Amino acid sequence: MASNFDGEIVRDFIVEGGEILEKLGEELVTLDGSPRDIELLNSIFRGFHTIKGGASFLSIEPVVALCHGAEDLFSLYRSGERSVDSRDIDIVLRTVDELGAAFAELRNNAAPKPADPALLLDLRQSVSRLGGNASSGTAAAATSGAVERTDPPAGGQDQFTAAVAAGDATGTPSGGQGLHAPPGHQAGADTLAGAGLLAPPQFSDAEFEALLDRLHGKGSASTAPVVATPAGPGKATDRNRNEPSARAAETPIHAVPVPEPTDTGEKPLRQPEATLRIETRRLDAIMNLVGELVLARNRLLSLESLARDERTSKALNDLDLVISDLQVAVMKSRMQPIQKIFARFPRVVRDLARSLAKEVTLEISGEETDLEKNMVESLADPLVHLVRNAIDHGIETPGEREAAGKSRHGTVNLSAHQEGDRVVVTIADDGAGIDAARLRDAAVRKKMLDQMAADRLSDEACFELMFLPGLTTRQQASDISGRGVGMDVVRTKIEQLGGTIAVSSVPGSGTTIEIRLPLTLAILPTLMIGLEHQVFALPLSCVVEIVHINLAESRLVDGQPVIIIRGRPLPLFHLGEWLLRNPAGRSASVGQVVVVRIGPRHVAFAVDDLIGQEEVVIKPLGALVHGTKGLAGATITGDGRVALVLDIPELLSKHMMKMAAGA
Repeated sequence: MASNFDGEIVRDFIVEGGEILEKLGEELVTLDGSPRDIELLNSIFRGFHTIKGGASFLSIEPVVALCHGAEDLFSLYRSGERSVDSRDIDIVLRTVDELGAAFAELRNNAAPKPADPALLLDLRQSVSRLGGNASSGTAAAATSGAVERTDPPAGGQDQFTAAVAAGDATGTPSGGQGLHAPPGHQAGADTLAGAGLLAPPQFSDAEFEALLDRLHGKGSASTAPVVATPAGPGKATDRNRNEPSARAAETPIHAVPVPEPTDTGEKPLRQPEATLRIETRRLDAIMNLVGELVLARNRLLSLESLARDERTSKALNDLDLVISDLQVAVMKSRMQPIQKIFARFPRVVRDLARSLAKEVTLEISGEETDLEKNMVESLADPLVHLVRNAIDHGIETPGEREAAGKSRHGTVNLSAHQEGDRVVVTIADDGAGIDAARLRDAAVRKKMLDQMAADRLSDEACFELMFLPGLTTRQQASDISGRGVGMDVVRTKIEQLGGTIAVSSVPGSGTTIEIRLPLTLAILPTLMIGLEHQVFALPLSCVVEIVHINLAESRLVDGQPVIIIRGRPLPLFHLGEWLLRNPAGRSASVGQVVVVRIGPRHVAFAVDDLIGQEEVVIKPLGALVHGTKGLAGATITGDGRVALVLDIPELLSKHMMKMAAGA
């Protein structure tokens, strides 16, 4: 790649090219099911052509060569005379992967490796098999009839200047139709066009590709000339395009009043949405400042009781509303549609189903649901693992499904929706379901449970065994699954994001996995509790309810205190015994009990005091206590005290490990 380009130009190419590649991957998988969709074929061709143009301008030869090969192939399919072959889609998907690797190297400021010769050969052989040898440049205008040869301008800036000059000569892009108007109406038409009241000329595919070639060049991989449509009635000739209008050069510029638009009954043109690329770290810095503002607000609200003045109280309430609105606005700026990761799954499902000789249909819904950008990126790997498991473990082969009275095609449903301050992501399949008995046997065989404990487990509790490290029901490992590694990592990752994961299954009908995540990790709603004279924060998302009961009514079951709430037995723990060095003796009086949800389970915690709800900003713990199990971080309360934020799943896991070690 040439090194004399502005870094901003290269960065823009990397960002825009990456977005085009993502879209190409989606469109290619869609094309596999609609092989004669001319709109898809044109869009895919334009995508490769656009990337090739930018890569040629920047002298990135491997990218030019790969895009040129894909162009040649799709230029033959665009005629509509042939249906796209699945083998060719596989080859072009490999091309997209190779281009993705090249862009990854560019992001790391490294020169891309040369294009894979075997892949280039496969592309050329596909073109030959279809009986074609024309370059993509020629195919761009193959439907135009007779063509006229135009020598491409040479030199990077000269190409740009020549292309702009060619378009400016007639007010249209090269190869486009001229706009003719009587001389007396020309100024008014120009004014209307400048005001956005006249629609811009529509580009044909041939015109669009020819303009890109003029702007960026054809690249070393292409030797075909730029082709323009022939002159005809109402069309500008090459002579007219290359000779600036003398009248335009001589006419002075005057301020012309814009006529009032009249209602023609037509809908106004949709204006393009204004967008701005901004680095994530800048948004993170703004979010940190908003977090500090939230803490200051909490402090002021705690002092409000000291202010007897009505005007002061009203000002504090107004400030509270403004800061809340600011917090929501900044949080929304950090949100991304979950579609960003959902879009990769059609390709994942297609490739895995073919490798396992299964027929699988993927259904996606709720992809417009928003989630914080960092969480969207962190959720990608767990979702890929769960979808692969659904196809490998859940969906049966076509023969097995027919024998069970099912359709040959299995279905995997991937969906997302928002519930309050949580986002729910669901992965469901209509496969064989989970055999609880096999899970029990596997746990006993691995010595994770004794036979008596395994027999006491309900089917729902057995599903939790899936998340134990090293547990698998497969007798033989494959390159996809069977090693007992993965589901424990998935749960750990989900819990690190502040979420929960639950499994439900019906043998013979399928399995559903539900993930619940907070909208953001930046500002956390909490329930402040008191243990003796210390304050702790429980994430409000895991709190189910708060009850006042007589702790003396608790019972012992297998040595574990249990309380009955609405006829349901819940294990009872005293948080002070876990968190305080020298907890005071328990009182047998009525106490405060907080019921929390940990996955599908409910657990009760006895606390000394309930302080109230508060939004907090989690700060990392210092080096001395960093990594302590059960602590998610620290925060400052409204009255200025430091409170530790509890990680309830980790805290319970730590307690269970202590009990197991003591046993």
